[in-house]
Amino acid sequence: MERHQQYVENHHGVLLNISGDGVFIIGEAGIGKSSLALDYLYDGHRLIADDCIDFKTNNQHAVIGHCPAMLAGLLHTRELGLISLSELFTSTTWQANIQLDYVVRLQKNHVNPSALSIEPKTYIICDQSFPMLSLDLNNPATVTNRINTWLSIQAKPNTAVAIIRQRQQILMEAEL
Repeated sequence: MERHQQYVENHHGVLLNISGDGVFIIGEAGIGKSSLALDYLYDGHRLIADDCIDFKTNNQHAVIGHCPAMLAGLLHTRELGLISLSELFTSTTWQANIQLDYVVRLQKNHVNPSALSIEPKTYIICDQSFPMLSLDLNNPATVTNRINTWLSIQAKPNTAVAIIRQRQQILMEAEL
């Protein structure tokens, strides 16, 4: 019987369960990862880990994010300090682990080129590639709404570019 060799990678960020998706939020220290997690907790989603996340592969080669025991059920923001989730919310606000699905990078003054579709980006954890969204915090739209929209696009085919191209083709043919 072959024994599955597991190895653990430790990463800095926040890991959330957003509607069943494991979403890892990364960015420089103090950029607002934990504050964003707090927004999601108030919307009924769950925290896996804040600040320090242990990732390892399981027997099905999925990457699973775990919370180190020392940080279980705790969230720290620079403005509010250390928060016990069970005291502020309920015991179901925190869970011990989740399969990783997506990565979101928070940045300041990040400029994406104007295009009909964005070039897919990826992030590597445990030698596996995950879809990544880079968000500029200076954008006036809420970060949570932009992340939720991106997650919805990931869940089903985005036909918006095909629709606009089809409409352009119809207009060009009508002008001939």
